[in-house]
Amino acid sequence: AVQKCNAELVKKPHDAKLLRQRGEAKRKLGQHKDAVDDFTAALGFKPDLALAFAGRGNARRALGLLQEALNDYNSAVRLEPHNPMFLVDRALLRQQLGNMVEALRDVEAALAVRPNYVQALHLRGEVSRKLGQHIEAHQDFDAALRLDPRHVSSLASRGAVKRTLGLHAEALADFDLALSLAPRNPGIFAGRGATRLELRMSEAAKADFEAALALNPGNDFSRWGLEAAAEQMTSQGLQLTLTGFVSPGLNTKFCERRRPGFQVQGYPTYWSPDGLYFLYWCQKESRWKAARWVDFEKVKKGSAVGFIAAPVNDDIRLVDNLSKGWHEFDGTTQAWRGRGASGVSAVAKLETNVQTITLSGFATTKLNARYGERFRPAMLVNGHETYWTADSQYFLYWSAKEDRWKGTLSTDFERVQGGANPGFIGAPLGADVTSAELVKGWHEWNGAQWVFGEKSGVLSIGTLAAVQLAPFVARGSRGTAANDGLSAVPARAAAVAPVAAGAPEAEAAPPRKRRAPGGPAEGEPSKAARNGAAAPVKEAWAK
Repeated sequence: AVQKCNAELVKKPHDAKLLRQRGEAKRKLGQHKDAVDDFTAALGFKPDLALAFAGRGNARRALGLLQEALNDYNSAVRLEPHNPMFLVDRALLRQQLGNMVEALRDVEAALAVRPNYVQALHLRGEVSRKLGQHIEAHQDFDAALRLDPRHVSSLASRGAVKRTLGLHAEALADFDLALSLAPRNPGIFAGRGATRLELRMSEAAKADFEAALALNPGNDFSRWGLEAAAEQMTSQGLQLTLTGFVSPGLNTKFCERRRPGFQVQGYPTYWSPDGLYFLYWCQKESRWKAARWVDFEKVKKGSAVGFIAAPVNDDIRLVDNLSKGWHEFDGTTQAWRGRGASGVSAVAKLETNVQTITLSGFATTKLNARYGERFRPAMLVNGHETYWTADSQYFLYWSAKEDRWKGTLSTDFERVQGGANPGFIGAPLGADVTSAELVKGWHEWNGAQWVFGEKSGVLSIGTLAAVQLAPFVARGSRGTAANDGLSAVPARAAAVAPVAAGAPEAEAAPPRKRRAPGGPAEGEPSKAARNGAAAPVKEAWAK
């Protein structure tokens, strides 16, 4: 195309359209500086050539000349205010500059002109994702893929959204398809690696991050992911011990929750043995805080609720620089109080870290036992961990067909993974059996019918934790779903009291079940509440 334009320009050296066409051809070849020269020459002969402004904007954006590129896009849109391609080009740049509201305005204008514009639908989804509007983003990516099922960017972005929403199996399917279409895209490898990392598929995650780094050696997120995968292969997480607080229930050990669905802002969360309290990274305040289990879903959505808080920017996971000088919320005075000696007294690396559920009240006495979680990929059912008795005779699994946890014999495991729905005990519909509420009111099959047991169900939850004896230093870095980048926890800052958003909203909140992935959303009545204590379906008895 460049040679053809050269030949034509010998005859017509002042032809603005030919100069623009040559500039566009050079831009597509990566010759961005030469392309800028041709677009500029074209505009010298025809100052109202909107395509030349847009093309020069694209070339300047590729060169990192972002403000100059924005000026060109503005000129193109002034000349053709309803051109959807110009609007999307400007929206892409505004998104890159962090001007999400203006970017959204441009993409909405483009879609008003061309509702089925795939690139615009994808871009609106990306802007929504960056704004934390994951459901809306998911809908836009779905719409783009209905129009173009092989649109790689929408597949990868939808995978990232599904990962954020805890739909890890579906996210992997999107990343797999995207990689089959674009097998040399390092970002997709990194996204799939992050998903596998959250599923504790350590070896597979390591392979993805290695592939990403082979294609893009300078990517910080992929380097972090590779280190995290290697660490995950040798560690069962961390245990943090807190001391010095007025509330005695907080002066205890907090163990890292390792299974999917328990990260907040890309960080792990740490839970008290009884599951009543958890520590999380509060992005709004750049500090670690503690909240009650009933607020977990709210925290995942961005709430800053909490009643104790670490100093701003402290990395509470460092063994050689223990975080002290925390604040605690005083419910009497409704004010934050500095507790100089309060904070982390010990950090330990765990050799064993297994969450347990103890059941009681069932007529079949062997079921009244402690069940330990298994969340390796081979032990998942319907995207959830399973829980097994010590003798591996019985296990609990999430029944997607019934929206409840059920228990059956270990000999049924392969059938359950294949989609069968056997069982002889069943939890209330939609209930999270790991919640500190200790879910009661289960049903039990007596050989002829389902029997409701008002007091049967969860007796206690806990954590089996054993620390490693060798000293270590925990890394203070993490990746974020928003930008797939690396952000290290900065050095310790001066003590600053938490903002008003940190007040203990949980104390005034009604009891709510923490949502198991796939269960009812926060604030939505569970099926148990809507339908009463419904018994499992007849299909459940398979013996």
